[in-house]
Amino acid sequence: MSFKLTTTVKPQGNINFTAILYGSLLAVIASVILMTISGTVMFYTIFNERLVPVIGLAILFVSIFLGGLVSARRAGKMGWLHGLGVGLIFLVLATVFSTVFPHGVLGFAVLKKILAAVIAGCLGGIWGVGE
Repeated sequence: MSFKLTTTVKPQGNINFTAILYGSLLAVIASVILMTISGTVMFYTIFNERLVPVIGLAILFVSIFLGGLVSARRAGKMGWLHGLGVGLIFLVLATVFSTVFPHGVLGFAVLKKILAAVIAGCLGGIWGVGE
């Protein structure tokens, strides 16, 4: 009696950098649109200024989540990794942008923004592949 034990492992494939760049572009566009809307609402209404950092973090989260979701859907695999890529590219772009303009993203709340970007990207990627 002979036993033949065989296993097959499907390769995961490579990261789809085009999908990550597409998701990052969408995240930037969504962020600009959401900032424009929130800025307009804040300008024309009576608004508590203590909520500005919370709204900024929410815009960051939603933008990166959407970018990660779209990136993962385009890639069709490894959603969390594609979403994470979108989050990291978005943070790099935000950091570069903040060095050009004074009073930008860099400051005390950077760790909170990094954590939000990583979580949003991964969740968006997981959701994007899961649907």
